[in-house]
Amino acid sequence: MDAFTELFRPGRINQLELKNRVVMAAVGSSLADDEGYVTDRAIDYYVERAKGGVGLIIVKLTSVMANARGSKHHLAAYDDRFIPRLRDLASAVKGHGARVALQLGHHGNNASHPRRQQGFPPGQQVVVGPSAVAYIETGVIPHELTGDEIHELVAAFAAACRRAQEAGFEAAELHGAHGKLISQFLSPYYNRRTDEYGGSVANRARFACEILAAARREVGPSFPLIMRMDGWDGYEGGFSLEEAVATAPLLVAAGVDALHVSAGASEATHRQFLTYLQEPGALVHLAAAVKKVVAVPVITVGKLGDPLPAEGVLRQGKADFIALARPLLADPHLVNKVREGRLGEIHRCLACNNCVGSGGYQGWSCTVNPAVMRERDYAITPAPVRKKVMVIGGGLAGMEAAAVSAQRGHAVTLYEKTGELGGQWNIACMQEHKGHFADVTRRLRREMDDAGVTVLLNTEATRELVEKQHADAVIVATGATPATLPVRGADRKNVVQANDLIRGLAATGERVVVIGGRHVGMEVALALSRQGKEVSLVTRRRVGRDVRKATRLALLELLMERKVPLHPYFEVVEIRDGGVMAVNEGTLFFFPADTIVLAVGATPEKGLIDLLRPIAPELYAI
Repeated sequence: MDAFTELFRPGRINQLELKNRVVMAAVGSSLADDEGYVTDRAIDYYVERAKGGVGLIIVKLTSVMANARGSKHHLAAYDDRFIPRLRDLASAVKGHGARVALQLGHHGNNASHPRRQQGFPPGQQVVVGPSAVAYIETGVIPHELTGDEIHELVAAFAAACRRAQEAGFEAAELHGAHGKLISQFLSPYYNRRTDEYGGSVANRARFACEILAAARREVGPSFPLIMRMDGWDGYEGGFSLEEAVATAPLLVAAGVDALHVSAGASEATHRQFLTYLQEPGALVHLAAAVKKVVAVPVITVGKLGDPLPAEGVLRQGKADFIALARPLLADPHLVNKVREGRLGEIHRCLACNNCVGSGGYQGWSCTVNPAVMRERDYAITPAPVRKKVMVIGGGLAGMEAAAVSAQRGHAVTLYEKTGELGGQWNIACMQEHKGHFADVTRRLRREMDDAGVTVLLNTEATRELVEKQHADAVIVATGATPATLPVRGADRKNVVQANDLIRGLAATGERVVVIGGRHVGMEVALALSRQGKEVSLVTRRRVGRDVRKATRLALLELLMERKVPLHPYFEVVEIRDGGVMAVNEGTLFFFPADTIVLAVGATPEKGLIDLLRPIAPELYAI
């Protein structure tokens, strides 16, 4: 498209020619087997993105030492025995028109996280760092690396680069960001050394520079070496932008061919995985500052899945390449859709972070792409037998089920008892920072129309209606209703549901207590505080429970900026006209309030399922 001439202009890193300026950033995933070998699932995942038109794919962090894998499902490149399967992956990606790089790294002290130790024999995963400084997230004090151990690590990184080259990868990216070992050396918080590897910016960069120099000797002058670095660690006392600007020329002098500038150590993942609460392109200024002091290409990243601002970044000369991670999880064919002018068909990333920060590597998902990392299993193929399908409920689940069923060739009718599609998703779209969530409803409606789904609004699906239709299969997607509290006073007039507040069906007084500390509770408390209300949040467990880490940190930061009092581990026992009674550690407290807002979850609507079970030949509840 003429509007995206810079995105689709060929690029170059060292001698590697790229067909466009879009890079798939490495993003964590459970794609290796227990020993660290490439799986067929990994190949399927990367091939789908290669088919989608991206210029360069950077395969996720791959361990350079046996005792430093981030989990049992992290890829490994610490031995030549991994080369054949790595070669299979590289060959498959290149076979579909994309260039491919392998990201190499070592977790250092953040290997102490329980999820990184899980599944390994005790003591197998060694926790090391530049200094004996406790890791913020776990409190574990790492073994301080000796000079000889540092030299061993340098050699290990270089050998892994050589293996990547032998396996057919066309570049290697050294992971020097996000709190991994290289970035721990760069960090003044974690690096307290007094030898040649600590103190000044140049000394703290020495480890990274020695890795680059050793890798260059292994792979020769024309094999591209990329360094992923933070422009900012994201917390007080960490690596700063000023230090990043001073470090970048040192890396270039040591032999780096491109700098991939990100942000956010693992203690501040809301800087790395920008949430729906943050502006698109919020990290671009970091890359732009680095680009001013180096002559090598600079890659920027961070909520740039919308091609218009991404194109603008390139036109303004703030970076040379755009890296995408979550947008390519949401839609592996995003690049081709932009190139072909099919912008309305893009499954747009919501920055909801359902895909990352879940506390493990097995539960990955995507709100807008159910097939992520299950590409082969979820491929949409023609159904062997065409059926008449009823879908009951027009929320996202029902719309997705209807669209996919029709795409497979079934005759599908969707029944929605209200006058609009979207269900409770429409309520989310009314919230501040979430207007773009409506893209999902619009896209699903278009997909249903294109697939031939019949949509009947203002039609309640009863048992009698289902019996008359004689459908072969019935899918029930009736959603849920807001839950209440089983305590005295929960039905008082001063109690409102968060959903009704968001929809404008209820109002609050000046003093408000929000009960519930997950997504909705935190969001509503923040919104009310911005309206000038005196808000407190009370929850029976920790604030942010079940909220993905990056989103939790972003919400907590905003609530703290607004000085909203947070009261975790308070069990509400009674609601009165003047406020809330709650217990904490055996002590009764009273929270004065004019209005109490309930944000305590939802109750599934399951009544129809039992009614239909005796009459539906096939019945699915989703």
